[in-house]
Amino acid sequence: MAAGLAWPGPTSASDAPQFNRPIEAMLSGVVEGYIRPGYAALADAANALQAATVRYCANPSDTTRGAVDESFQRTVQALGAVAFLDFGPAGINRRLERLKTPVPSSDGGAAGEEPAPIAGQDGSKSGPEDVGALAQESPQIQGLPAFERLILAAPAEPGSDRFIESCRFAGLVAANVKAISTALDSDWAKDGGYGDWLATPAADNPAYRRADAALREVVGTFMRGVSAAEERLASMRPDADDGVSGPFDRQALVILYLRAEVRGLSQFMQATDLAEAAQAPASDLASAAGNAAAAAGEALAAIELDDGDDLEDDQLEQIAAAAGELEAARKAASDLLAGLDQGQDGGQDN
Repeated sequence: MAAGLAWPGPTSASDAPQFNRPIEAMLSGVVEGYIRPGYAALADAANALQAATVRYCANPSDTTRGAVDESFQRTVQALGAVAFLDFGPAGINRRLERLKTPVPSSDGGAAGEEPAPIAGQDGSKSGPEDVGALAQESPQIQGLPAFERLILAAPAEPGSDRFIESCRFAGLVAANVKAISTALDSDWAKDGGYGDWLATPAADNPAYRRADAALREVVGTFMRGVSAAEERLASMRPDADDGVSGPFDRQALVILYLRAEVRGLSQFMQATDLAEAAQAPASDLASAAGNAAAAAGEALAAIELDDGDDLEDDQLEQIAAAAGELEAARKAASDLLAGLDQGQDGGQDN
């Protein structure tokens, strides 16, 4: 944990972090080692989910339904792994928000009951007419949480009117998830695109003129992601006030999503190689942040997934342990970011 670690102060720009190799090498490591593979995995999973949905709706069976479940869980995990990458292409047309925004609980019934249909802005119970129209709707009905509510949380009887309506709407959602995921993958992967901008700051770079500014973006992204995961874990406590939700109806999916998110945060920090590339105290703080995130991931991985809505005592203990580790990761990252901020006016640009 980060106990006892902090950026020394008061300091000045001359006390900015020192590195054993160029910052650009660390930035390239993040892009090539984590961000691009993460979005490629999401696009691949979303493509498989759409194909599985089409097969299931055309020929419902235990086999095709199982393929949808498997593809959905894979896509949930792939989304969790990039859910905290909230900058750059993620903000274009609210892409990331549209993939993960929860469906309000008032739209569904109690556990095991048939949920109420998700209505579009025009009040239609079968959803928009096509993917283009869906993309103009509220994010609440565009992403994976909506897909779960439509076709997985309380499956309709094949052949029934509700099955037909749910399949049509879920098919649009699956196509929308695929389109958004493919666009994100493309924007990060293409030559001269955002991935190159982050990896190679320069005076004529549209996004990052300085390498230290790009590195602060990376560390700030980690810190925001840890804070969001920490809040989500806190909301799962029995005594928690209503606030941060799901984003999914089923508790097992929420935990699966969180596992991927927290594991991703640990791997994201590791990809920066700050613990090795920076000199103390930055290296110590980066190491503390990454190790604490990894420990939080291990605590979540120890939770046995089941279909129950209420968490057992042992599950709550693991959630509390994970939350404690994330708090330590957040504090270490905050101190690290404060140190990086020292160099923004006159620090090195290497």
